[in-house]
Amino acid sequence: MTTIHRMNSERYVGDSKLHEMVEVAMEESWEVLRRPYGADHQTIGAVIAKGAASGEFEAPDVPLAAMCACTAMMRYFHPQMIAQCADKPGPSLDQMIDFVLAGLAPRGGAVGKQP
Repeated sequence: MTTIHRMNSERYVGDSKLHEMVEVAMEESWEVLRRPYGADHQTIGAVIAKGAASGEFEAPDVPLAAMCACTAMMRYFHPQMIAQCADKPGPSLDQMIDFVLAGLAPRGGAVGKQP
């Protein structure tokens, strides 16, 4: 999640011309922008599936868990929201990741702790 945030911040927000192009593309719903978000969901889903298989996460519906995790992280993933929320109050990236991980933790235990 940190890597997705960093890459999107550097790639889209740090380059003003690219950021403007992404804004136009998002407003016009260009299909090309849907692919990267699908890849993010697949990447997050693969991590969740691996964690669920090892017992580190509780995620009976991995695609739904990935969608929920990505939705929770939208402020940190979506280029426009990264730019618009940079100076707004809210949880830090690490706090939000901790929140998402807590939501995936097996019931009755915390992520990383053995039952």
